[in-house]
Amino acid sequence: MPAARKKKDAMEVSKTILHTAKLLFAEHGVESVSMHQVAKAANIGQGTLYRRYANKSDLCMDLMKDNFSTFAASIDKLLLDQKDSSVQERFTLTIHHLIRFLDDEFDWISVIQVPRHCEPDQATFFNSPPYQFLYRTYQSLLLEAQEKHELIELDIEFVAHMLITSFPPESYMYLKKVKGYSTERIAACFCQTSIDPLFLPK
Repeated sequence: MPAARKKKDAMEVSKTILHTAKLLFAEHGVESVSMHQVAKAANIGQGTLYRRYANKSDLCMDLMKDNFSTFAASIDKLLLDQKDSSVQERFTLTIHHLIRFLDDEFDWISVIQVPRHCEPDQATFFNSPPYQFLYRTYQSLLLEAQEKHELIELDIEFVAHMLITSFPPESYMYLKKVKGYSTERIAACFCQTSIDPLFLPK
């Protein structure tokens, strides 16, 4: 089989998998659908599915690409529109925007797990576009604040990483569903405890 035809067929299979998974997730919920069900509904072997997606987390990550691209563009626009605001204000707006996105996309995000170990083949989340985008955004804001002498002394790389990973989706849903916090209150509390202390008093 010519390489071009083979590549086209592989793309068609991937397209079928994503379309099938999206329909199943919409009908039954992300948590309720197994990889076996996706393979069966897509009329492909489980081996074919697992060669493309090691687990449901990887599958959801691929499905969320378009949604996250839209979100990332909205963050870039927000930061551009608010370029005259202080770094702290822009950081706060970014966090509020991110947590609203988390609320809108919770079913998908909840199955995208941060790996327990950081071997290259297990670090899917850390190599993903969402992590990389947020890391660059946070790092850029922190570096700007540092250059303007608005930041306390800290390790920017470490802080940017911790801000992304320290608030898992399960914590968000617990606060919202069990504790009764609104999305805006969660965002405000996160900024109060994790963002504001990074900046020097005005």
